Amino acid sequence: MIKERIWVLTARKLAGEATEEEIKELEDLLRADPEIHFVIESLSKMWNAERINQTGEGSVKKLLERIKYHDQDIVSKEGRNKEANSFFKRNFMVRNHFKTAWRNIYLHKSYTTINVLGLALGICACIVVYLITSFELGFDKFHPGKERIYRIVGEMQRSSGEKEFLNSLIPDVAGFEKQIPGFEADAGFHLYGGTIKIPNGDKPAKKFDNRIEGSYSTSTIITWPQYFDVFHYDWLVGNATVLKEPYTVVLSENRAHKYFGNISLAEMIGKTVIYDDSLPVHVAGIIKDWNKNTDFGFTDFISISTATNSFLKNQIPTDDWSSLSPHRSMAFVKLAKGTTAAQINRRFETFIKEHVKLDNPGASLSMRLQALTDIHFTTDFHRGDDGDDFRKPYLPTLYALMGLALFILLIAAVNFINLSTAQSMQRAKEIGVRKVMGGNTTNIISQFLTETLVLTLLAVIVSVLLIKPVLSVFSEYIPPGITFHLFNTSTLTFLLIVTIITSLLAGFYPAKVLASYLPVWSLKGATVYKGGNGLKLRKGLIVFQFTISLIFIIGAIVMGNQIRFMRTTDKGFNSDAVLVINHWRDRDGKLKVFADNIKNIAGIDKVILQGNAPMGFAHGGQDFKYKGKNEIDLQASFDAANEDFISFYQMKLIAGRNITHSDSLKELVINETCSKAMGFARPADAINKFLYQGDKPYQVVGIVADFHEGTFHEAMRPVVIAKMPGREWSVAIKLSANEKQVGDVKEIIAHLEKQWKKIYPDEGFNYSFLNESITRLYDQETKTAWLMNMAMFITIFISCMGLFGLGMFSAQRRMKEIGIRKVLGASVANITAMLSKDFITLVLIALFIASPVAWYFMNQWLQDFAYRVSISGWVFIAAGAAAVFIALLTVSFQAVKTAIANPVKSLRTE
Repeated sequence: MIKERIWVLTARKLAGEATEEEIKELEDLLRADPEIHFVIESLSKMWNAERINQTGEGSVKKLLERIKYHDQDIVSKEGRNKEANSFFKRNFMVRNHFKTAWRNIYLHKSYTTINVLGLALGICACIVVYLITSFELGFDKFHPGKERIYRIVGEMQRSSGEKEFLNSLIPDVAGFEKQIPGFEADAGFHLYGGTIKIPNGDKPAKKFDNRIEGSYSTSTIITWPQYFDVFHYDWLVGNATVLKEPYTVVLSENRAHKYFGNISLAEMIGKTVIYDDSLPVHVAGIIKDWNKNTDFGFTDFISISTATNSFLKNQIPTDDWSSLSPHRSMAFVKLAKGTTAAQINRRFETFIKEHVKLDNPGASLSMRLQALTDIHFTTDFHRGDDGDDFRKPYLPTLYALMGLALFILLIAAVNFINLSTAQSMQRAKEIGVRKVMGGNTTNIISQFLTETLVLTLLAVIVSVLLIKPVLSVFSEYIPPGITFHLFNTSTLTFLLIVTIITSLLAGFYPAKVLASYLPVWSLKGATVYKGGNGLKLRKGLIVFQFTISLIFIIGAIVMGNQIRFMRTTDKGFNSDAVLVINHWRDRDGKLKVFADNIKNIAGIDKVILQGNAPMGFAHGGQDFKYKGKNEIDLQASFDAANEDFISFYQMKLIAGRNITHSDSLKELVINETCSKAMGFARPADAINKFLYQGDKPYQVVGIVADFHEGTFHEAMRPVVIAKMPGREWSVAIKLSANEKQVGDVKEIIAHLEKQWKKIYPDEGFNYSFLNESITRLYDQETKTAWLMNMAMFITIFISCMGLFGLGMFSAQRRMKEIGIRKVLGASVANITAMLSKDFITLVLIALFIASPVAWYFMNQWLQDFAYRVSISGWVFIAAGAAAVFIALLTVSFQAVKTAIANPVKSLRTE
């Protein structure tokens, strides 16, 4: 009888015939019998879906009978216990939520497309950033006892105040590892380049590259057996003691198979490997390769006694740590349990005070321990010659990436909130009916959260489909080795977390807003809800979106200006059409023969031998003294060059003369900064003065105008240009043809390679254009600018999609008003301006907020450059104009479409 009464009251209510007492009775009955509540709740949806236009209790009862006999028997079967009823209610509610969600998504295709695209871009950005950060942060995390493994690094500060980072020991500190307590194990090693050959019987020897795959670092090191006490490897054949003997090498398994093919590991023992053409060693052990991310993927381990018993004794003269030196060696320790890095650092300080005497008065040395897991992000290696050739990501860039991904996802969520609250007016009556029918706030919130979840799942599917194309298109900016595997446990976990967070972030507030509508007002068509003003919220969110977009626009303009400034500013020399070929191990002077042989090749203008190009990595320093009124210590960058160097690069000689032809170091040309460091206000006053190395004086014969050796982050340094044959390991070639004349240049390079093979038949031919090498100096800045540009485009795109949706909603909401205005004579331009002006005002407010924020952060970024652009007012004007134009273009499309519509249709009453 109670259920029959519920059906009757429901029918009367929908027919509009129920009294206030009957409505109250129905609510009480529904609360008392929740089993039927879930069935009744679907009535309004089915009523709308069936599009029943008739009124009256009879027509409503027909629909009720269908629901009653279709679902009630499921609910009220005899013998159903409470647990079964509970399961039914949960199952029905979930099924009902998803069905309703899909129906609303399908009915509002435009809003669905905007939301899904926005969320997909945000989620895609999050996934890509997750892949990059998890890859970079995972380096060298797999070593047993990694928290106790440290590299020894240091810093030398000279009396001039100049600091030099040391990624290894200086000889004076050698021996500390035996005198300072607290080490469980220690290991030093020398990086060893050169070619690798494997004898092949009567056939030509097989040749192999001596590089770690995907890195510039050499794959071979010369080390002690203790290396394997610090770094753990699984031994497949032999053990670490084999490295006590001279002329022995330990290989990794993959490297061994690469050298010797698919023979058994036991057969490889005793095989010969020849390094640098003249160092034969035999294989004494084989270890298993690491399969994790590491900066220390060395594959060939030569015993230190091999060096001390061969021609290498001139380069590595001792078998203790006094042979270690920064930039070609490293030293690691594993702390004893209970010992901290801070304790060792204090012992270092005491040891240096007691045992190290520096030649340079006023200089200071400090040594410290650097955690193994920090090496991948060493900030000291951010620019210049880092000495270990490992790829160094810039940690602040990773943090910026994480923040960027969150911002993009947040903007997409803001879009969703904006459009959902805007749509709420259209769903007000639905909420009112739900509440009148007994629906509580929790059920309504769960319904709209379900809709958000469905949209988010669709966005996740789209974002997953976008991942591989994105990784492919932007491979130049993504670290090598990053791959996307959907069914990887960590990837699935991350996707699940992102889905849940996005659903709650984007869906909870709109759901709460919709659930807060008062049924009395919403059934009358009003849109008042408890807790605030929806219009102000939407305006605030638009301002937030465009504030973020404008920050990125301003940042992109400033970064672009700085990079353009660095590329176009006069560097102090001419680098156009200069091709450079390096050969760092030219012990027998063959490079000079090569330089002489290529001078007459057609298309080559000039050829010189040099130590390094004027600008780039690896500029070595030399200590000089000027003995004037006061003795001045100088740390100068040294350019090994001949008499043609200055004219070749078209440097400006501002005083004195060029160096003359010689076969040894006799006289010097210095730059303006060096003359100032000597104490001269006028560069010409330094002419004929002497700089000393030790007790030997060298005359200054000329002054060149300052030129950039490093990046624009660094101030000009003192530079000395002089002849030093032992350091001429590079050939610079000036081409008659421009670099862009591809056909001519390719022909010249082919001739160069032919001559190279005559001199170095066993070595690869590698070259680079100086302009390209200089561009690589700004690789980090270029990638940061690219990141800023991507952020700008994505945030603008998402913001404009939201703006388009809101413009469309605003136009639909004001359709009758627009119709009346047109009838009264308003033009298309008037109506377009009316619909657009509110949005343009919001963008201008966003510009007002974004400008000081963007100025602060970009000014901080520019402080890292010694030579930089200023942030002009036109940057903010240009950014604001661009944002206003984009917003106007976005909104005007819908505004014009609405303005030209026939007013008769908009004024017609349903």
